Order: sequence, then structure tokens, then C-alpha cells
Amino acid sequence: MTGYRSFACWMLAAVVALGLCSGAGADTDQKTEQQLPSEQTLYAGWRSSQILGSHIFSKKGEYLGRVRNIVVADNGQVRALIAEEAGIGITPEFVFRLPWEDVVKPVRGGALIADLTDVRSRQYGLFPLPLGEPDENKPHVEDFLVTKVLGDYARLQTGAGYGLVKDVVFSQHGRMLAVLIARDAAQGGGTLAFPYPGRTGRWSPSASYYGLPFVTAEQADRAGLQVDSKRFEDRGAG
Repeated sequence: MTGYRSFACWMLAAVVALGLCSGAGADTDQKTEQQLPSEQTLYAGWRSSQILGSHIFSKKGEYLGRVRNIVVADNGQVRALIAEEAGIGITPEFVFRLPWEDVVKPVRGGALIADLTDVRSRQYGLFPLPLGEPDENKPHVEDFLVTKVLGDYARLQTGAGYGLVKDVVFSQHGRMLAVLIARDAAQGGGTLAFPYPGRTGRWSPSASYYGLPFVTAEQADRAGLQVDSKRFEDRGAG
């Protein structure tokens, strides 16, 4: 009888533990799904591939340059555009950093409008000037270039390959909505959208790959949103 009771207690503990694990897994999947934007929000956003290479004009129609890169804070907010004005041949005449707040919204790929003049654009340097003394109580925010992410291998937490970062989607306010990953053929192909993890995620811009917060491909498949590239609004590029 004692052996039977011990076995029964062990079975009960196993069932409870399994239920807790399943609940935790479901809760994790639910939280991941809640972080994904709605399809309407996703397809109303603009992709980095649509903005890179776009021409920049002032409100008066003066040509200021071409977008070379996008500066993003580690919380996923666009901070500036890196622009260059072509000189002789392929050498840029000058390169400058255009603050995001000076870009006229809504953003349209191919041609952007900046709320400044040609003369004022030349006053911008490539590196922003510090505003006052640094506050040690505020979290340190690092910037990275969007081209650091594009083309990276996307890997699971085990190190196994999952796909390739195809593009990044931003809202009209410049908030990173999702990372688009072209899934490896061995994983079934297709393009899936995943929420940007931000500074709380397990990925760092300094990494040589884009790390997904999933252990298995099945978990990633459930968390990702199937993307139809044709549904993105035509914003003049890409």
C-alpha cells in the first residue's frame, strides 16, 4: 500500500508539473503574439528597403541628398537618417545626419521631404552633438544602423539556422514594428514577421546574427505572422 501511495503521489506531482509547464508555454506564446502588430498596422507601415536610396528634398524643392542608412535606437525608434549628396563620380560631396523629427510625415519611399533648407542641411554633421551633461540615472540607449540587421542570418536559441533577415517594418512614427525573416527552405520557406525584441530581448546589434527568442522552429512558426509582400501599401519604392 505504501508503494502504491508513493507511486500515486509521484504521478500527481508529474501531472501538476506538466500542467504548469504547458500553461507557462501557452502564456509565453500568448505574450509573444500580443507583441505582434495587427495585419492592418503591419501593412500600413513602411519598410527599410523602401526608404534606403530614396531622394530627400526640402519643402522648397531643393535637392538635399539620398538616404544611405537609417539610425535606430536599441528600443526600435528611428533617430535619424544618414544622407549623402553625390559629388563627382561615386564620391559623396558630403554626408550628414538628418534628425527623424525633421522628416515630414507620412513617409513615402522614393522621395522624402525634410523640414529644412539646403543651407541648414549642411550645418548637420554626421555625429549628433551631446545635449547637456549625461544623466547617470537614465538608461543608456545605443544606436545601430538598420543595414546591420538586413541580410543577417536568423538563428534559434540553439544556434540552428532559421532564415535570413529580409526587411524591417516601421510605423509612420518611426517605431520598429517587425523584422521580416525569409524562412529557410528546410523550414518550409515563406516570409514571417516577428516583433522586434528591443533592449529586453536576447539579441544585440553587435551580434553577427539575428537571434530569435525561440528554442525550436515549431515555436518560431507559431509566433511568426505569415507575410504577403503584395499587401504592403505601395509607397513608391521596393
